[in-house]
Amino acid sequence: MRLKVLPPTLRKNHHYLILDVKSEVELSKDDMVHPIWDACIRYWGENHSSNFDLWVMRHYLIDESTYNNEPIFNYKTVLRCQRSYEDDVRAALSTMHKYDKKRISINTIGISGTVKSGIKKFIED
Repeated sequence: MRLKVLPPTLRKNHHYLILDVKSEVELSKDDMVHPIWDACIRYWGENHSSNFDLWVMRHYLIDESTYNNEPIFNYKTVLRCQRSYEDDVRAALSTMHKYDKKRISINTIGISGTVKSGIKKFIED
């Protein structure tokens, strides 16, 4: 027996956060999941963070440079979260400054209703 697909009126509504990530180490799309969840759980706790429904949709390497002979990687990431929790996620991500003893900076560039419009507005500028 096949599972039925939920109609659009019963599905969760999502918004997409476009993040500017600067790191001392290279990060893949899968590596981005751990710092994001770690920041949310440390700030809000497991109970409240479970409502966020976070998922890393896209992850782009924008620039690679050096500062004081240390590499700096600049990424743009599209993060999906449940609607009405955007400000909670932004607050948690702003507190993040280190992960695995390496410096990392995560800033929110903008919020979009779809992945396509978020990439068009904030990444392909």
